Amino acid sequence: MRISARGAVCAAAVGAALFFLACSGASEGEEALRAATATKAPSRTPAPLATATLEPTPEATPIPSPEPSPVPPVDTPATQPTPALDPAGVPVIELLPPDIGQGECATIRLWGRGAASASATFAGRLYPLVADGGYFWGVLATGAFQEPGVYPVTVQLFHASGGLFETLETQINVVDIQYAVENIDLPPESSSLLTPELAQQEEAIRANVFALFTPQKLWSGPFIYPVQAVIVSPYGIGRSYNGGPVTGYHHGVDLAGNEGDWVAASNSGRVAYAGPSPIRGDTVIIDHGVGVFSCYSHLSAMNVQAGQMVNKGDLIGAVGSTGMVTGPHLHWEIVVRGVEMDPIPWTLQTIGP
Repeated sequence: MRISARGAVCAAAVGAALFFLACSGASEGEEALRAATATKAPSRTPAPLATATLEPTPEATPIPSPEPSPVPPVDTPATQPTPALDPAGVPVIELLPPDIGQGECATIRLWGRGAASASATFAGRLYPLVADGGYFWGVLATGAFQEPGVYPVTVQLFHASGGLFETLETQINVVDIQYAVENIDLPPESSSLLTPELAQQEEAIRANVFALFTPQKLWSGPFIYPVQAVIVSPYGIGRSYNGGPVTGYHHGVDLAGNEGDWVAASNSGRVAYAGPSPIRGDTVIIDHGVGVFSCYSHLSAMNVQAGQMVNKGDLIGAVGSTGMVTGPHLHWEIVVRGVEMDPIPWTLQTIGP
């Protein structure tokens, strides 16, 4: 069994998460709502808690102005060698890395051999691939509750007419991260708000946004922390409510903050949504292309609007306590094709070519 470095980071921040729940309040509402509609989720064994805190990656100081920014630069693909071919001449699919932990991603890349378009299917989700010269590439994602094991990846290449050109197969190994579990005791007044109707409203808003696909990489380099603050609740913690079974997990990272603290775009892209959400409160969602989105929730102010282009470090809003929370903080997510991922690995390296 392998535990990734990012998994260790999550475990190290759990102690801070529990402190935050006692003092400023984590965004337990969104996960509790999932408990109201969940059927069955895998149980988890609590991992040892650590007391270390994670210092955020330094970020560019946001400009104190909501003025629209120019179209962000798009990375120029570097010249890379053609993937090796097997004796039959079929292109080899590259997966980097071939083993990923729950909540992590892999970049898929292959030589297209003249195909007009391509897509990959992994863990029941369709991932359109982006043309890059003679190559196609994309990002495959897993969530914290993805069952460990070896999964097939099917790649289909298509003619310009839409007809199937070729089908290729590979596989990817998903490794158990062993996220910690925490119990949240909800008072009766909070429990009464956990209705399936609110959960459905929230999911409908997000599903409409994440269905968008921009066939272009709009981000550049590693992502940055949207606020200069410590992590008070890491990604992936299993959530138990009022002593019940684990029915959900923390879909993002909670960053400490005071009401009104500036929130910056973690990378360049186009604003896909800026508005209210029943659980996450006032939320800004940025489309970074290739099915990748970043989300900023519980805001007290939103300084951008849908369709606006932003650059890494631009001011997009302010920390708040809107939605189902018990104190001001920023809930930050990376979502790929509807799968909520741990945003921290995205700050440590450049994902994609």
